[in-house]
Amino acid sequence: MSGESAQVSADNRKFDLLMLDFDEPEALQLVDFRAVDLWGYPSVVIAIASNPANMKRALSKRVHFVLQKPFTPELLGRTLKAGYGLIVNEKRTAFRHAVHFPASASFLENNVKNPLQNASVQDISFTGICLQADTAAPKDATVFIDFELPDSHAPISAIGKVMWSDNQGRAGIQFRFIPPLEQELLRGWLSSLCPWDVELRPKSFGKNTLHAVAVPKRIQ
Repeated sequence: MSGESAQVSADNRKFDLLMLDFDEPEALQLVDFRAVDLWGYPSVVIAIASNPANMKRALSKRVHFVLQKPFTPELLGRTLKAGYGLIVNEKRTAFRHAVHFPASASFLENNVKNPLQNASVQDISFTGICLQADTAAPKDATVFIDFELPDSHAPISAIGKVMWSDNQGRAGIQFRFIPPLEQELLRGWLSSLCPWDVELRPKSFGKNTLHAVAVPKRIQ
């Protein structure tokens, strides 16, 4: 794919992984593109280069791995597997499961708990829920929520913070505290529903004696 067509694609959709050849001048422009929001930036960026100066430039950018050309199939396979783990972790964190079950909820205002009538959970994730009630709790309010997981009826008690709310009675709640045992139950239930598997089946790669080096680099 040419640099120009790659730039157009990057501007119009989110890629989970980008592999950029830093020996090509367009790579610098692509890795510096500004997405509309944080989730628009690729989960993983792999830079490849043969020129040491270009490798140094790649290391100064927002990349996760740098491969020196020529590289072996084994090294590429290990790098992609590591990248897959980063992608899955992001997707599992962002995974939201649509549900509809009742909840008991109240929010704290002036040190007084105010009940939220006819509360129900509309979707749930590892980090929070969407709560529907007759009236929404105000933004930034502390919310106390009690509900049961479907099927197992395991009770969950959570304390959260209202991140957003609307005039339809909906509010996005970010979990701030769940008792450890209940958190484990919640995570186990959500993990069983999440389509993203944390394990990647190992593949066998052919032998190659070409020299290669991989330099992992975390996002700054």
